[in-house]
Amino acid sequence: MSPDQRRIVIVDPARVTPEIDCFNVLSTYSALPTTYHLPALFGPGSLVRETGAQNSVAGIIVLGSAASVHDRQPWQSQLESWLMPFIEQNTPVLGICYGHQMLARMFGGEVSYVAPDQRKLRGFFNVEFSESRLWPAGRRTLLRSHCEHVTRRPEEFTTIAASDETAVDAIQHRQRPIWGIQTHPEATINFLDSREIQAPQDVGAALKDGATLMKSFMSYCHSAI
Repeated sequence: MSPDQRRIVIVDPARVTPEIDCFNVLSTYSALPTTYHLPALFGPGSLVRETGAQNSVAGIIVLGSAASVHDRQPWQSQLESWLMPFIEQNTPVLGICYGHQMLARMFGGEVSYVAPDQRKLRGFFNVEFSESRLWPAGRRTLLRSHCEHVTRRPEEFTTIAASDETAVDAIQHRQRPIWGIQTHPEATINFLDSREIQAPQDVGAALKDGATLMKSFMSYCHSAI
C-alpha cells in the first residue's frame, strides 16, 4: 500500500463532549490523513470499518476520557479487542491519559486514584523524561487533568517519564512501538477552557512541549511506513 493511502486513527473515548478541537490540531501535525472515532458515544462501528484494512493504519492515538478503566462498559472491552490485532502487528500506538491507563491495564499493570479523596490533578507540571525511542531526555512542562494514574507499570514496559506527582508518567513497550503518557500533550486552548483550567499568560509557550511530543509521534508513524 502506498504511503498516501495510509492514515493515523485517532480514538476519542469521550462520554459527553468530544475533543474535536484537539483532533483538528493533531491533524495539522500529521503528514498522513487522520480519522476520528467516538466509541463511547456512538459504538465501535467506525473502528470496525478500519479493521477491514489493517495495513492502511499507520498509527493509532487513544485520547483521554472521563471514564475509568475500571468501569468496564461494553465500549471499553470492544475498544481493547479492536486494538489488540494492531498491537500484535506492531502498528505504532500512543495512549494519552485514559489511553495510557488502558494500555497499562491491558498488559497487566495497575491503575488507581491519585488521592484517597479522588481529587483531580489539574494544571501545568514539570515532567522528567529519560531517553526513549520516541522522545529525547529532558524536562518538559505538560498539562495534567486526571484523578487516576498508573500505580504499577506492566512488566513488558519501561518507565520513560516521572514527576513528583506521578511515578509512572510515561511508558514504552520494551519491543513494540507502544507508548503511554499520563499528561495531555494534545491539549489546546479550548481544552483548557472546557475544563476551566486557567491558562498562563503565554499559553502558546505552555502548550509547546506537548505539541512537540505529538509531532514526534506523528513523524514516527510516517517514517515507519
